[in-house]
Amino acid sequence: MTRRLGLAVPILALLAVALVPPLLVLKQAFTPEQESVAWPPTWWPREPTVENFAALGASVELADGAWRSLRVALLTVVSTLLLALPAAWVAARRADAGRILDGATVFARVFPSIAVAVPLAALFVRIGLYNEPGGIGLWLAHTLLALPVAFLVLRSGFAQVPSDLEEAARLDGATGLEVFWYVSLPLVRPALGAAAMLVFLVSWDELATALLLQVTNRTLPPLLYYLTAFGYPGLASAVAAIMLVPAVLIVILLEPALRSGVLSGSGR
Repeated sequence: MTRRLGLAVPILALLAVALVPPLLVLKQAFTPEQESVAWPPTWWPREPTVENFAALGASVELADGAWRSLRVALLTVVSTLLLALPAAWVAARRADAGRILDGATVFARVFPSIAVAVPLAALFVRIGLYNEPGGIGLWLAHTLLALPVAFLVLRSGFAQVPSDLEEAARLDGATGLEVFWYVSLPLVRPALGAAAMLVFLVSWDELATALLLQVTNRTLPPLLYYLTAFGYPGLASAVAAIMLVPAVLIVILLEPALRSGVLSGSGR
């Protein structure tokens, strides 16, 4: 009994931390605006409504913001993984290069996002990418922000691939590129899935850089911020609820890769 209670407490605590915030967002999204600011607060809407979602279409540029957020997040995943994969492989196989890349990665994350966004804004104004409708400037900024995350995850994945497998492939005549593509890369699929998921969420949820670089051609996080700042908690929660949908879908789609355990037994 004591052992079960000892296991149940941390599990319940973790579930509460993970589930209570999205449940509060959903509750607020389906609560009438006048009830949102009522006191005492309620844990469930007295009269659940979809009026917040219906009002979004007429009050903000929701569709453009959602499409811009999704496009920037997907492009960020592609560009970040293309840059991080070879760097992480080299870092996992060469200690001297690994130390340099690790240091550069940590240094890149020293500054807050908004500090990086200021010089980027000045640069993008000059080259025409500031507040660009397609979000190209924001995509480049998010690639910079997400690259250290992907690098660290993939470096750990490549470090677990037995080097004996790569040496055996080289002895059979494989080139360095063939060893990477046919031997190492398939064995780090769980890490690749985790990196893709984390990079997508870094871009999808990012506010500070988007707020500065996309002043009028906004993504969803700045829309959510402005609705909150101007006193529309129901509309803001409806945007937040919409933002949950692709994030949850990404987690569900990548969950088999994360749990596949491809690495287990690879060295046997």
